[in-house]
Amino acid sequence: MSEIVEGQDPNAEKQETTVDVDALVSRIEALEQSKDRLLNESKSWKSKYQSVVGKMEEKENQAMTERNDFKGLYEKSQGQIMDLQERAKAEQKKRLETALMYEVARHGRDAEDTEILLAAVKTKKKDVLGYDSDSDAWHGVDTAIDDLRKTNPGLFKSNLPGTPDGRPKAAVPVEKTVDELISEDPNAVLSDALKSLLV
Repeated sequence: MSEIVEGQDPNAEKQETTVDVDALVSRIEALEQSKDRLLNESKSWKSKYQSVVGKMEEKENQAMTERNDFKGLYEKSQGQIMDLQERAKAEQKKRLETALMYEVARHGRDAEDTEILLAAVKTKKKDVLGYDSDSDAWHGVDTAIDDLRKTNPGLFKSNLPGTPDGRPKAAVPVEKTVDELISEDPNAVLSDALKSLLV
């Protein structure tokens, strides 16, 4: 503990700092208004930028057409096509990664870390995995995860907290001592004892 200085109130450390809730609420509202204003301005500037870029491309294409530079127009359009194809491939790859992550998380709910499990599935069990473009689904994820459970059990939680033997603690019956049973219902204990003797 800290030493008490002469003239200092001994209860000074115990006093709580008061918070001005109204000031905090007004500050949050001001920040939200500022955020909304900046978002609207950003959208406005983005649309202006896109319209300027579009006009510049249109003028450039018009100038190329006037000069009969069809080869330049063709090369420019091919570059745009290649850029769009690269973006489409990247988007497709991202979508497949997300779908695979979802399947790994769904089948490996007891994993210590889903991202590590995903990396293990992709590196160690890629021969088991398959993607069916017709059904738009990953196949073999459950098999790969079951194999990893056997070969790499460290990737998975052994027992979830509060679930001994895979059952929640509330579902596990608590064994009571004879004294506890007698104090709860003495007639039931005598009745059970007599039944066990007669049977």
